[in-house]
Amino acid sequence: MKFNFGDLALRFAFGGTAVAACHIMLQIIPSKSFAGIFAAFPAVMAAAVIMAGHFGTSEQASDVALGASAGMMGCTICVFTAVFCMEHLKSWSLSIIIALIVWFFSSYAAIRLIQGLLGK
Repeated sequence: MKFNFGDLALRFAFGGTAVAACHIMLQIIPSKSFAGIFAAFPAVMAAAVIMAGHFGTSEQASDVALGASAGMMGCTICVFTAVFCMEHLKSWSLSIIIALIVWFFSSYAAIRLIQGLLGK
């Protein structure tokens, strides 16, 4: 896929609207633990797959979805890492930095694992 400003603007609109809607849900729902599920809303994934399929091919959309799945697996490990580090390091900022690094490497490992299982 080549760069297209209209594509970028549409992604920004989809993503921004979803993020704003999720923020509103976080404010409205009294149980913040339950409301937290909206913080993980896959708006970026949906927008990316839609745009890849619309402006590219189904194969490109499939590849984006595979990467998003791996990223979501990495996100689960990221959250567990963040909670563990916050409880033990007592520093939320350092914990987030460590968790994001763990997210990147665990997501990469998940991509390799999924590709291996699919024979890609």
